[in-house]
Amino acid sequence: MSKREMKVCLKRPSVPRQHAASRAAAMNKSQPRMVTRSNENPAPTETAGEIFPSGVMLDLIRDAADDKVKLMRSDGPNVSISDSFVLNGRVFIPPTVNDDVMRAINLPSNAADYGSTAALFDDLQRLFRAHPGLSEEAVSKAAFGVLATWFPECAPPLLLVSAPDPSGSRLLLEQLRYACRRSVIIGDVTRGGIWSLPLSLRPTLIIDRPKPTKDLPFVLRAMSRPGVRIPQRGHLLDVSCPLVLSTQEPISDSWLLEQSFQIEATASAARFPKVASQALREVSLDLQPKLQSYRLRNFVKVQHCNFDAPQLAFPTREIARALGDCIVDDHELQSRVVALLEEQDEDTRVRRTTTFEAVVVEAGLLFCHEKEKRDWAYVAEFATVANAILEGRGEQIKLEPRAVGDVLRSVGLFTRRLGSAGRGVLLVNEIRRKIHQLAWRFGVRSIDDGVDRCEFCSETRTRFGDSIRAGM
Repeated sequence: MSKREMKVCLKRPSVPRQHAASRAAAMNKSQPRMVTRSNENPAPTETAGEIFPSGVMLDLIRDAADDKVKLMRSDGPNVSISDSFVLNGRVFIPPTVNDDVMRAINLPSNAADYGSTAALFDDLQRLFRAHPGLSEEAVSKAAFGVLATWFPECAPPLLLVSAPDPSGSRLLLEQLRYACRRSVIIGDVTRGGIWSLPLSLRPTLIIDRPKPTKDLPFVLRAMSRPGVRIPQRGHLLDVSCPLVLSTQEPISDSWLLEQSFQIEATASAARFPKVASQALREVSLDLQPKLQSYRLRNFVKVQHCNFDAPQLAFPTREIARALGDCIVDDHELQSRVVALLEEQDEDTRVRRTTTFEAVVVEAGLLFCHEKEKRDWAYVAEFATVANAILEGRGEQIKLEPRAVGDVLRSVGLFTRRLGSAGRGVLLVNEIRRKIHQLAWRFGVRSIDDGVDRCEFCSETRTRFGDSIRAGM
């Protein structure tokens, strides 16, 4: 055998080795590959509360036996407490929160029978009647406000507490703290400080007489608008939660006044007893489990409630909806919400009709109703008529044309240059229709008499009825 033939034979594999390789390949194809998992047990899910399609709910409680924060599982009438629960293949545990923060947040120790909605409401009123500076109306308002905090998913209104006397303010805030859901009292407000709190718990933040800083209005607006998220270090924070704002001086911010459910405490310092913390704790130990049971049993009903108060103007109507939705199986009690808001609603209507927006829109409405139909109105003409309206109502403020132009743009009536005479608004049919709708929305006095002065008056009334003035 030559050297070349020997090399070929050495390179060629033997027949038995070929068969072994074929058998190995066949086995690899027929048998699945075994994968070794590094972690067969999934990491537990931290939660401050879960609501499952099956109706099962998880919520936080503070176990009275060992003072630890645990989870409560509710399945209709069945309630159990544990450090963790396994549901849908996932392990749920309480959230990891700073100990100091968690100790400051009020949590129920269990769930207890509350009897009926009316009985629970009476329990709340009994708590607030102990405050000597609260009228019977204020007592009812506080009770409605507390119930709303137990359903933060349904956009509870901002509670605005006005208490000129510090003693009265302190007592009322303590009462609210022991009744509201997951409540905690804080002082001054800064963006960084608020955003660092565990807002995923949806706590009720009771803000005690904060300094009027630039951050305060921004924080209150952001936290009062469910669904609005705040960008923070690459994340989007959901910061909405129930709020109670206590002030010593009257609030002048029109937005806060319109968006809040207002409770006033009036009495001299001598009338206020010293806060008995132990007595309030005992009340809390009785109330909180009842309120917890009310939430667990009625969450679905509250979520699907369609209570409405169309006779109220926006945004008072929204406040009524939020409060009324939280009252289940008691229509008489629901109807009391509207009566409590009537005075606030009237104040809101009057204030809105005297805003610059309302006055400028009213000027536009007068142009629409002139006998000789005009094709446009200059900004300077809007200013002249608006100032005449303000003067007729005893106002000393004068609007400059530039300011009127800004107001027109803010309500969606955009101006354009109309030759050498300046800028103005074209009064085409679509703009006339929009002016009428704005007039109803702002409750302009000259359209509130029910008289139809043009085709757009009757068209708007037929289409919207009173709902335009209610903000729909």
